[in-house]
Amino acid sequence: MTRTLLFLTAITALLSCTKNIEDRLIGEWKLDGAYKKELFGRDYFQTGYESGIFTLYESGSAAYTSATESLSGYWKSDYYWGSYDPNTGEPDSRRLKYLEIYLADYPRNKTLNWQFDEFNFRNGWKHIRAIEHTLGRDRYYEFVKP
Repeated sequence: MTRTLLFLTAITALLSCTKNIEDRLIGEWKLDGAYKKELFGRDYFQTGYESGIFTLYESGSAAYTSATESLSGYWKSDYYWGSYDPNTGEPDSRRLKYLEIYLADYPRNKTLNWQFDEFNFRNGWKHIRAIEHTLGRDRYYEFVKP
């Protein structure tokens, strides 16, 4: 009985310590690069947001700050079930994570609305690869902890 109780306590402690995806996203992120995937490589492009820091707050609000601009707004993320594989058009039953970042500076008439269809963590939760699926070439965005 004591072993069973000890085992259940240990399992409960481990499960309560696991973080969900929102907890892992909270913090500061720097856009390290963006590219379109091509048949034989990558076509890198500039977004204009490589020089600043994105901050995702626990409350769901978000901010971007650089030496020349400041945007604020919100972010959200969750799981969804994939309906089809955008590369092959075949049915897809994977559980995917989406990420949306909406930031604006209304007085300067500037908005940023990124809706990533899926993303994955890498390098011990310190790197994010977010993907926008498009007809033709998917766009990949690489974020790192500063």
